[in-house]
Amino acid sequence: MAGRRVNVNVGVLGHIDSGKTTLARALSTTASTAAFDKHPQSRERGITLDLGFSCFSVPLPARLRSALPAPHAAPEAGPEPGEPQLQVTLVDCPGHASLIRTIIGGAQIIDLMMLVIDVTKGMQTQSAECLVIGQIACQKLVVVLNKVDLLAEGKRQAAIDKMTKKMQKTLENTKFRGAPIIPVAAKPGGPEAPETEAPQGISELIELLMSQITIPTRNPSGPFLMSVDHCFSIKGQGTVMTGTILSGSINLGDSVEIPALKVIDDCNVIGRSLFKKETNIQLFVGLKVLLSTGELGVIDSAFGQSGKFKIHIPGGLSPESKKSLMPTLKKRGRAGQGEAAKQEEGAGRPEPAQHVTLSLSFKRYIFDTHKRMVQSP
Repeated sequence: MAGRRVNVNVGVLGHIDSGKTTLARALSTTASTAAFDKHPQSRERGITLDLGFSCFSVPLPARLRSALPAPHAAPEAGPEPGEPQLQVTLVDCPGHASLIRTIIGGAQIIDLMMLVIDVTKGMQTQSAECLVIGQIACQKLVVVLNKVDLLAEGKRQAAIDKMTKKMQKTLENTKFRGAPIIPVAAKPGGPEAPETEAPQGISELIELLMSQITIPTRNPSGPFLMSVDHCFSIKGQGTVMTGTILSGSINLGDSVEIPALKVIDDCNVIGRSLFKKETNIQLFVGLKVLLSTGELGVIDSAFGQSGKFKIHIPGGLSPESKKSLMPTLKKRGRAGQGEAAKQEEGAGRPEPAQHVTLSLSFKRYIFDTHKRMVQSP
């Protein structure tokens, strides 16, 4: 078992501006490209807009080694080079009310929840919502009273004790009754304080987390199930999705079905040059289109403001159609009207071996307040 790494996901949830990202930064030793509000809009607005991922590692506690599969069990021993490690991945969730869907998405992959509370304000609206989400998504909770450095030094301990009692009363009627509560100061002095100011209570928080963490059950032989955490595009390569595998396993070259996007082998094509770039293609999602090769498809989704859109072919493409749409690398040129090209990876710009046109027919009534697109059955 020497060198083995066991991962546990710990969610960092709470009301906006309670110091979640700052706490994650204080705990972490390794940050992903999506950690600590690196998105330009997050920095501009000063709030977390998407899930952030970072982690820290500690030697695997002796009490958890017995929970590992027998072949990998190791005798209890002191810290040694190459000994098994416990990797704690922190999932930093947004706190703004309008981003509740992102919060729920983050809660689906966590094994333990840290509810971060601004000790100067107590429970707030999103704090309560996160508590409800936590009751559904995970089994264990640690309450972190952050920003204790903002309390008057002479009355600090009394204020912490008072807030602790309030939180205990709040948790009484939940499954987290008796959950541990710990005070910290992730960034003493606030955001403008110099970096020389060391966080307070972080080592105690790590010790508390180690006492509460249990190794989650993963089933590598079960059906492949991955929760998509991030989705972004790379120019010239296509769409990249990263996520957390909840069950099953996957190998390089395996085909993956993505039910939420209806992306199945040979059942989708990418259309272009049918709409202007400024057109809101979402208004056309669900409408039927006819390919010149004979297949009937449905507009499934759009690719931002690029003018491109995805067409789902419920019955799949015929072998003749696939042959027509097989891309060949050509010099970049002006696309024809209503072309469809199968999405492929590769250098340069792929062009279909034979142009396939799309036909879209619909009506929109002038006096319809909803401006719906109507098609004949």
